[in-house]
Amino acid sequence: MKKKLVKIISIVLALAFSVGLMAGCDLFIGVDSTKDMQQVIAEVNIGSDQEALSDAFEALGAELDSGVASRTDDILSTDEIYKRDLIAYFITYGYSYVSSGNYTYAETFELLLDALISSKINAQMAVLYYLSEGEVLVDRDNTDSHDGYTPVEGSDALRMNGEVTVDGYLSAMDAAEGSDAKAVAGYRYFLTDDEANYATYVVMRSINNTIDTYEQDIIAEEGGDTSSSDERTIPEGANVLDDTYYPSRTENGSKVIDYGVYTGFNNVSDCGDYEKVDGSTTYTRTRAYARFLNALRQNNLVSEEESNAYDVTALDYFQMELKTQMQGMVINKFVATINLGMTETLEEQTLQNIYSQLVTNQTVGAQSSFTSTMDSASDTSFVLYSPEDHTYGYVYNILLPFDADQNLTLSEIPFTAGTKEYYAARNSNPELLRSVEATDQRAAWFNGETDYSYLAEGDYYVNAANVGRDNYLFFEDSYVTSDDGIDRYAGKYPYNGAVEKQEDDAYKLTPEKINIDEFITEMQAYINYVAGADVASGSYYSGKDASGNASWTASTGDAFYNVTASDFLKADGRTIDQSANIYYKGSVAGVADVSKADYLCDGTVSYKALSAVNELMFAYSTDTGCLNDYYGYSIESIETATKFVKEFEYAAQDLIKNDGVGSYAVVATDYGWHIIYVTFVFDGGLTYADGFVYGDRHEEGTFSYYFYQANKQSLAENYASDRQSEYDKLLNTDGSVKRYEDRYSDLLSMDEE
Repeated sequence: MKKKLVKIISIVLALAFSVGLMAGCDLFIGVDSTKDMQQVIAEVNIGSDQEALSDAFEALGAELDSGVASRTDDILSTDEIYKRDLIAYFITYGYSYVSSGNYTYAETFELLLDALISSKINAQMAVLYYLSEGEVLVDRDNTDSHDGYTPVEGSDALRMNGEVTVDGYLSAMDAAEGSDAKAVAGYRYFLTDDEANYATYVVMRSINNTIDTYEQDIIAEEGGDTSSSDERTIPEGANVLDDTYYPSRTENGSKVIDYGVYTGFNNVSDCGDYEKVDGSTTYTRTRAYARFLNALRQNNLVSEEESNAYDVTALDYFQMELKTQMQGMVINKFVATINLGMTETLEEQTLQNIYSQLVTNQTVGAQSSFTSTMDSASDTSFVLYSPEDHTYGYVYNILLPFDADQNLTLSEIPFTAGTKEYYAARNSNPELLRSVEATDQRAAWFNGETDYSYLAEGDYYVNAANVGRDNYLFFEDSYVTSDDGIDRYAGKYPYNGAVEKQEDDAYKLTPEKINIDEFITEMQAYINYVAGADVASGSYYSGKDASGNASWTASTGDAFYNVTASDFLKADGRTIDQSANIYYKGSVAGVADVSKADYLCDGTVSYKALSAVNELMFAYSTDTGCLNDYYGYSIESIETATKFVKEFEYAAQDLIKNDGVGSYAVVATDYGWHIIYVTFVFDGGLTYADGFVYGDRHEEGTFSYYFYQANKQSLAENYASDRQSEYDKLLNTDGSVKRYEDRYSDLLSMDEE
């Protein structure tokens, strides 16, 4: 799935949609609250100080266009900050500052007002900068949606499509009626269609969420409902949509929002992708909407004339919230513009220095506890060096366990656990390993607190027993709504069993139980399906060869089930040989040929096999400790003992050392069957032969891509913050910013009460 740098969020006020908080806040509501809340406590207009404005452009390495400078009075209007804005911001963010004991009320309100002023300065600076440049350029890695942009050849820049002129900007605002609507039109001028649609969707969704909360309270008052508490871990990132996702449809050849605010006075079917709350009726929804309007009215956010409005989008309040959202998006876009300066002057050498320092640090510390370094691996934390002359690795573990009756049978074996006699008795007992059955563990993804299932259509794997049945997959938002998928999770393996949806929307599930041979067949078939070729194959334990070494060349598991105590002794006749506990060994062809730097590129057989096995682990394994554990369990070099049981330890270390990445084995322990898949191997020395390659930073899935994504974020935050602080200080003058402290002095004196 495509990843983008986390957006750098500038501090901007978004009025709390949970406006009911303000309605009952006796801390601020006085006798004449309406007039008090409407007081202007600060004004911002950076065009009022031309000298400071020129210096601010110079801080960004730019020069204010003379034509734009001469028209700042037309371009910029004075932005007003109201007392209600400051109080709403305090309720949303500031109260935690005071309650923590780190700030007084006075310090907190001054800090929040500074942030509100800074957001106005940033928004005005962005407008003047883009008009001065005559174009909107952004850093591609700080921009979530690339729709509406054209790449600038030879750089990391994207150019927003369409003209950017002062006349065009002023015309856009002139066409709107009302101050908030004009501001919306002005910010909209610097946004793509996708960005503007997303901003509108965010406002609509937030309003729906607030009405949902009121409605859930009403439903609970009339008699609540219950849901199952059954749980099953889901893959990290499941059903997480892109930052700029919004429901859409095509209308007259254009992409439009397929979403609406449901008030109860309209049909929920006309609200697109919105899903009503459980138990919702027209009656409960209209009551909830009335409570929402009442909360707005109590906070002076709607007029008496609007208090009975059925269309939320017609409210001045809606335009006010849309203005706030779009202002925030323009500020974030401007951060992406500022970061182009870093990309062109500092980025490559800085990232190379970071990489070199990390290698040095890991080289020095590699001999201490290397598996602790391995345990920290992720998309943003990298193992760049491993100890020389040792081989470490990761494995996925799918555990198919003994049931209660089998555990009882196991406890009755009349030999000491871990001896050759014990292993022979366990492995040859037909009521134990031969009788273990794998069962799909994903029932809770149907009937748990959240139903993650959906009826599969199109291209997906069909389980052997599911032919002719309805097949259900999971995480529709990841694989259908957005089609981005989930990292390292193939997502094409249906529930293995019969699924019947009941009238109450619960599911009757009849899992298909399969033995170990059927599971091996299923696993290899699914790997081959995901890989698009017959790459997974292996053989069963066939006993010991003439040299006394175990071999795996048989077409059935008969030799494994007929072992004797002597099969568990090495050539010296004394030491336990764990190899006879390995039922099956196989490998995925081509995985070992993929370079470590390209291992997670989604077109490689390494990534496809990894994704298939990971999904099967979520489907079948009762060892939940390995779920969402990136590459899986960290395994020490074969020379070192591990925390794992001996059979598992031997099989994992043997695979890593002798068979390598992409190999797998089925091994017996006192827990049942373990299917072990080697996900990654460290051979000693540098993990990635070519290190961080700056030219590969945009090749998704490569090490250089992930390293770039992980480290550029902090560089971008620091760079943008420094530039913003510099011009913010220059523009925060008496000529550009006016504060009316007497109008909020009561807030500053709250510590004295």
